[in-house]
Amino acid sequence: MIAKTYGLLFVIVCSAAFASSLPFSSSAHVSPAALDMQTDPNTALSRGRSLLKQGHADQALSYLETALNLFTQTNNTRGIAAAQDALGDLYMIQGQDKVALDHYRKAYDSFVAARGKDQTDQAAASSLASRAGSTANAATQTAASVVDNGYNANLMLAKIGDANYRLGHLSEAGSAYLMMSVKRPETAAAKATRRLGGLGAIGAIMTTGRPSVEAPTSAATGLLETKKELDDYRVAIVYMTYELGLGRLAFANNDLETARKHFQNALEAGSGALPVVANLGQTRRFRAAARTSLGDVALRQARYKDAAKMFTDAASGAQKDARLDLMWPAQRGLGRSLWLQAAQEKDAAKMREQALNAYREALKSIETIRAGSLRADESRTTFLATTKDVYDEAASAFAETALLNSPAGNALSGKALDYAAESFKITEAGRARSLLDMLGEVNAQITEGVPADLLKRKQDNLNRQQEIAEQLTGISLSGDQKQKPADLEKELDKLQTEFDEIENQIRAGSPRYAALTGAQPLTLAETQQKVLDDGTVLLEYSLGNDTSYAFAVTQSGVSLFKLPPRSNIDKLATDFRAQLIPPKLQRRIVGIDVVAEQQRGLGLVEGPSENLTAFVAASNALYRAAVEPASNSFGDKRLLVVADGALNYIPFEALVRSTDGADYASLSYLIKSNEIVYAPSASVVAAIRQSGNKPSGKNLLAVADPIFSSDDSRVKGKAGVPAAAEARGLGLGLESAVNDVAGEPTAAGGLRLARLVGTRVEAEEIGKIAKSNGSQADLWIDLNASEDNLRSRDVTNYRIIHVATHGLLDAERPQFTGVVLSLVGNKDNDGFLRTDEIFNLRLGAPLVMLSACETGLGKEKRGEGVIGLTRAFMYAGAPTVGVSLWSVADKSTADLMADFYRRLLGPASSNSASVAMRAAQLGLISGKKYSAPFYWAPFVIVGDWR
Repeated sequence: MIAKTYGLLFVIVCSAAFASSLPFSSSAHVSPAALDMQTDPNTALSRGRSLLKQGHADQALSYLETALNLFTQTNNTRGIAAAQDALGDLYMIQGQDKVALDHYRKAYDSFVAARGKDQTDQAAASSLASRAGSTANAATQTAASVVDNGYNANLMLAKIGDANYRLGHLSEAGSAYLMMSVKRPETAAAKATRRLGGLGAIGAIMTTGRPSVEAPTSAATGLLETKKELDDYRVAIVYMTYELGLGRLAFANNDLETARKHFQNALEAGSGALPVVANLGQTRRFRAAARTSLGDVALRQARYKDAAKMFTDAASGAQKDARLDLMWPAQRGLGRSLWLQAAQEKDAAKMREQALNAYREALKSIETIRAGSLRADESRTTFLATTKDVYDEAASAFAETALLNSPAGNALSGKALDYAAESFKITEAGRARSLLDMLGEVNAQITEGVPADLLKRKQDNLNRQQEIAEQLTGISLSGDQKQKPADLEKELDKLQTEFDEIENQIRAGSPRYAALTGAQPLTLAETQQKVLDDGTVLLEYSLGNDTSYAFAVTQSGVSLFKLPPRSNIDKLATDFRAQLIPPKLQRRIVGIDVVAEQQRGLGLVEGPSENLTAFVAASNALYRAAVEPASNSFGDKRLLVVADGALNYIPFEALVRSTDGADYASLSYLIKSNEIVYAPSASVVAAIRQSGNKPSGKNLLAVADPIFSSDDSRVKGKAGVPAAAEARGLGLGLESAVNDVAGEPTAAGGLRLARLVGTRVEAEEIGKIAKSNGSQADLWIDLNASEDNLRSRDVTNYRIIHVATHGLLDAERPQFTGVVLSLVGNKDNDGFLRTDEIFNLRLGAPLVMLSACETGLGKEKRGEGVIGLTRAFMYAGAPTVGVSLWSVADKSTADLMADFYRRLLGPASSNSASVAMRAAQLGLISGKKYSAPFYWAPFVIVGDWR
C-alpha cells in the first residue's frame, strides 16, 4: 500500500459516482430461478447496482452476473462493459483486488469495441441520411453514442489507474492514465474569440470531426443543447481526472515539480472552463483538490509560507465555490504549515495559536459532513488525507501546546489544562468519526432503532442522489440525457438539504442512533463526573506520526504524557505480540486448514516459547514506553484503557513492570496490581450508562461449533439443507477477512475454516455451570449456530451470550471484521456476521463473550477492527463485551472459562465481568501449568465494569 501523504488528492471516478459499495450483507439471497425470469438485462444491471449501494452485495452479485450473461447473449458490447464495471466495483469493495482489476480491464476492452462499432454505424448513418435528404437525427444519435463510449472507456482507464495507485502499483497506474484520450476543455476566453454558428459546432465535439449533415430539427435542438452541456462537462472531468491522477503519481515518486505542473493544469482547466461547466459540482470539487494539492507540494518542499498562502487560497476558493464540505483539507493544510513554520519564527506562540485556529476550523467543517451522504463519500475519496489525519494532528498540536504551558507529568491547571481538555475532546471526537468513516466505507445501513418511514425516506433520497451522480459523471448507457447538468445539480443540492433534515429527524426520534452518529463527545470534566469513580483512572492514548500522548485522568485531576511516535509504539506492540504467541503459530494466526484440526483451530501442539528472557524484554519495553510514564497517576487502581493503533490488539494485563522473575508465574504482570478494563472511548461508556442497559437474570445462551463446510459429516444425510455459503456465490468478504488475518492468500481449492471441536465442549461445560447455579442455559450448536437464528429469534432475555467460533479482527481492513457462524443451512444470511450487521441486532442487555477471536496485524494497524466489533455489540444492547485477541488451545481455555463463569454466576457472587475475569486469570497464573500469558492473557473485558 502506498504511504499516506497529507492532503494529496485521492480521486475516484466510478460507475456510480461517489457511491460506496458494501461487503456482503444479511439480505435474502436471490434464487437463480427468480433471476431466470428476468429477461431485461438493463433492469438486472440497474437492480444489481442499486442493491450493491444498499449493502446487499450477495443479491447484487446474482443480478450483475445475470445482466452480464444476457448482454453477452445479445452481443451488446456496451452492456457487457457496464456489467463488467459493476462487477469490478463489487469485487474491489470485497477486497478481491486482482479479480476487480480483471473486470475493469474487460469493461474497458468492451467500451473500446463498442466505440469502434458505433463509429462504423455512424459513418453508415451519415451517408444514408445524406442520400435520403432526411434530418440528421439518426447520425447525431450515433455520434452521441460514440462520445459516450469514448467517455466510458476513459472512465475505466481512470478507475484502473486509481485502483492500481491505491494498491501501490505506481507503474501500472501511470500506464493506465497515459492511455486515456484527453482533451483540454474549451475556455471561456477561447469561446469569446471565435464565432459560434448556432449549434452547428456541436457536431465537431460529438463526431470524429465532420460537421453535421444539416441543422437539427427544432424538436432535437433542446436535446442537443443538453447533450452539448453534458459533453463539455465530461471533457472537463476526464481532463482534470487525468492531470490530478498523474500529479499524485509524481507526488508519490517525490517528483514535486512534475506534480506541481499537473496540479496547475487541473486548476487552470477548472478555473477557466466555460461558465456552464465551471459552476458544476464536480468541477468545483476538482478545483478544490487541485488548489489543496498545490499546497501539499509546497508543504513537502518545506516552503511553509508559500504553502500557508496556497492553503488559504484553496479554502477561500472552496468557500466561493459553495463547497464548504471540501474546505477541511485546506484548513488542515494551513494548520500544518503554520505549526511547522512556528518552529522557525521568533513569535512562535502567536503562530502556533493561528495553527490551532486553523485546525479548529477544519474540525468544524468536518462536523458539517453527514456520515453516509454523497458529500461524505466525496470527502473520503477526493483527498488522500483522511478526516482521521485532521483529528490526529489537531489533538497532537493542542496536547503539545498544553505541555509547553506546563511541565510533563504534573497535574495540569490553567491554560495548560484548557489546551489539554481541547486535545482530549478532539481525541474522543476522532474515535467516533473514525468508526463512522469505517462504516461509511461499507455504506453500512444502521436500521435498528430507526423509524421505518424515515429509513425509507432516507434510502429513497440517497437512491435519487446516486441516480443523478450516475447521469452526471458515471458510466453512460442510454445516451438519452433529457435534463441539463445544471438542472440536475440544483436537484442534487435540494436532495442533500433534505437528507440532512431527514437525518436530524432520525436522531431526534432515536437517542441510540443519535449517540452513535451525532452526539458531542465528552469533555474532560464530563468524563471525570460521568465515567470515573474514586477507584478508576482513565488511561487514554493518542498516537501521532511525530509524537504520541497519553492522558491519565482521575476524578480530581488530569496529567498528560508525551510518548514515542506511532511507528515506534506499533513496533513495540507487534514485537510484544510476537513473544506472546508461539513462534510456529505466528504465520497461521487463524485456524485455516484443508483438514479440520481437533484442537481449537490453531492446531496447537506445543506451548509458548520457553525463551522467557525475550518475552520479558519485549513486555517490559512496551510497558516502559507506553505505561510507566503515567504509573504514578494510577498506583493500584482500576485502569480504564482507551487504546489506539496496535495497542488495541495487546493485553495490558501481560505487561511486566520489571525484568525480575524466574518463571512465567513469578513475573510482575500489571494484572497482579491492577484490574484492567477497556473501552472504545470514554464517551461510549457514558452513552452505555445513559441508555440504562443492565444485565438482569441468569439466562445464558451459548453459540458454538458451527458448520463451515457442506461436506461436514454433521450435514450428510440431512434433507433440505441449503448449500454452503461459498457455493452460493457468497463469502468474498469472509475470504478477504481470512486472508488479512492469516497474513497469506487462501490456499488453492477455496476457503476452508477448521472446525473448532473444542468450542462444543466449552459451551456444554458453561451450560452445566449455569444450570448448577439456577440459570437456564440454551445451546445453539451445529446448524443451529447460525446467523439466521441470531438475527431472527428473540435473544433479548439472556443475561449472557457466549459465542465460541472464529472471530476475525481485521486490523488492516476493519470493515471485514466479524464473527463466522454456520456457513451451511442459512436461508436468509451468508453466515459471516460482520460488524456493520451486528449494529442491527437486538440483544437486550447481555454480557457478550467472544471466546475465539483472532487478530491479524498487517501493514496498517487500525484499531477500528476490535473497536468496531465491540462498539457494534454495545449499540445492539450489550453494556459489556469480552473478546479474545487470539485463539487458544482447548484445555486452558476450558479451565479459564469455567472458573470465570463460576465466579460470575455463583450463588454468593457480586462480581462484575472484569473482576471475575481477573480472578480467573490470576488463578491460571498461580497454577503454574498455564502461567504463560499465551494461555490466560488474550481475554479482555470491554465496556462498563459496573
